[in-house]
Amino acid sequence: GSLIEQLTTEKYECMVCCEVVRIVAPVWSCQNCYHVFHLNCIKKWARSPASQAEDGNSGWRCPACQNASMQVPKTYTCFCGKVHNPEWNRNEIPHSCGELCGKKRQCLDCPHLCNILCHPGPCPSCPAFVTKSCECGQTSHSVRCGQSTKIRCSNVCGNTLNCGKHSCTQVCHAGKCSPCQLTVQQVCYCGSNFKEVLCGSKEEFSDGFGSFSCQNICGKKLNCGRHNCKQVCHPQPCQLCPRLPQVVYRCPCGQTPLSKLLELGCVERKICTDPIPSCGKTCGKPLSCGSYEFIHTCESLCHEGDCRPCSHTSNIYCRCGFKKKVSTSWGLFLFLIAAITFMCDKRCNKKRSCGRHKCNEVCCVDTEHKCSLVCGRKLNCGLHRCEEPCHRGSCQSCWQTSFDELTCYCGESVIYPPVPCGTQPPECKKTCTRPHDCDHPVYHSCHSEEKCPPCTYLTQKWCMGKHEVSYGQLIFLNTKQFSRTLDSSICGTIRHRLICQVQIQASTFIGDCSLCVSCCLSFQSCVMESSFCCHKLNLMFFFFRIAAISIATKLTDLQLGDSVEISRLITKKEMKQAR
Repeated sequence: GSLIEQLTTEKYECMVCCEVVRIVAPVWSCQNCYHVFHLNCIKKWARSPASQAEDGNSGWRCPACQNASMQVPKTYTCFCGKVHNPEWNRNEIPHSCGELCGKKRQCLDCPHLCNILCHPGPCPSCPAFVTKSCECGQTSHSVRCGQSTKIRCSNVCGNTLNCGKHSCTQVCHAGKCSPCQLTVQQVCYCGSNFKEVLCGSKEEFSDGFGSFSCQNICGKKLNCGRHNCKQVCHPQPCQLCPRLPQVVYRCPCGQTPLSKLLELGCVERKICTDPIPSCGKTCGKPLSCGSYEFIHTCESLCHEGDCRPCSHTSNIYCRCGFKKKVSTSWGLFLFLIAAITFMCDKRCNKKRSCGRHKCNEVCCVDTEHKCSLVCGRKLNCGLHRCEEPCHRGSCQSCWQTSFDELTCYCGESVIYPPVPCGTQPPECKKTCTRPHDCDHPVYHSCHSEEKCPPCTYLTQKWCMGKHEVSYGQLIFLNTKQFSRTLDSSICGTIRHRLICQVQIQASTFIGDCSLCVSCCLSFQSCVMESSFCCHKLNLMFFFFRIAAISIATKLTDLQLGDSVEISRLITKKEMKQAR
């Protein structure tokens, strides 16, 4: 109704050009969504790349419902498609022919055509009434034509089930009836066992002798009436008795025909219970023991029934072939079981695939000797251990990863996640911001070590006796590398020396400022109370002073950005420790 009103009042807009659809303008209507478009607009849209279907072979798509069409509209027709270029009539719907629609309705069950005048949009539901039967077909009702609802009565279905013997007991229902759920009893071919199966199933098949095989010995009486069937439960009739005179033609071992034995005077057999004449030769039937290369045969004389056990012995080797034992022949099957289960006590001394551990398996038959232990060595990160099976060569890199940012101490340099395990903090060129023990200027960069390097600021220091000041000393050095000497005249013309109190780093206390207890007979023979020569100490202190001044000069050059060679200022032992 609203579509007809909008077309009549010229308020309906084309979705392609967004302009009003005039009464006299040629139009095209989609048969899926019933939208109305200008004919020229829909032609342009159908040829444009935007209208093509996704697969490229299904034609063009409707702008409204995306329904694919193969043919491009070329002519202007009415809504029912009977009249080309319909003329506009004031008393009729625009773009219609004014005749009966006559299109088939959307309902599949409705056989009636649309009986209203040519119109846009879908056809209304059929107003006719028809008679429909219920699902089981026992009752019928009068309903609206095209009604999709199923009719069900309250009666029992009663249709024959798949077995062909029973009827459906459900109330009137849609679709096929369910398979028969009743069970029937079946008997095996030999008649000794029974089982229950669903009625109508494939297992219900029977050939007159039974329905299935119980896999036991049949046991039925044979046609002779004296012997029983020794075959497994079978569907066909039992075979003839294997001992009947008309069936047996040779002696028990099969080497001599009975006709020759009859010529030699043997009694002719009449019934199946009569004994079969023996030829007197060695039986020679192959026994179940032995192997494919060496077949053991029966050594008894020609006889009826089963052969005696084998008297031969066989050698059984263990799995690795190191040890063997002799056993009697029990049969091929038992012989193979004994050969598989027999094992020696020898342990394998070969290296496993990892090259680190020994196999140590008892009676080993493995050729690869794969190691089943866990590697357990530390990975390159130094925090985790390898969890792979023990292997040769280097372990793989640590697979664990951190998703937190890794920064230096001050936070200026950042490594963004993911960060592999074991990654060191980034290098930072900013000045160290850690708290220091002294108030001197800081010249080293930000670092990840917890302890800062020693302060390189040069300062002044007093000697232990407060006699003089030394300039350009490193603050972290504990050794006072200078001395103060005083002269005094004691014991006539002999001169003595007064030495300042000295403390050497990592050494014991030497002495206080006291006179030398022994006279100095010569420059080389002066000895102190503490067993240290005054002159040697002075020379050592003088060397320390020069070394300290040299190190201070080198550190000053380092602060200015120059490279310095300090191998001459340290000993070989310290160089090895630094490496």
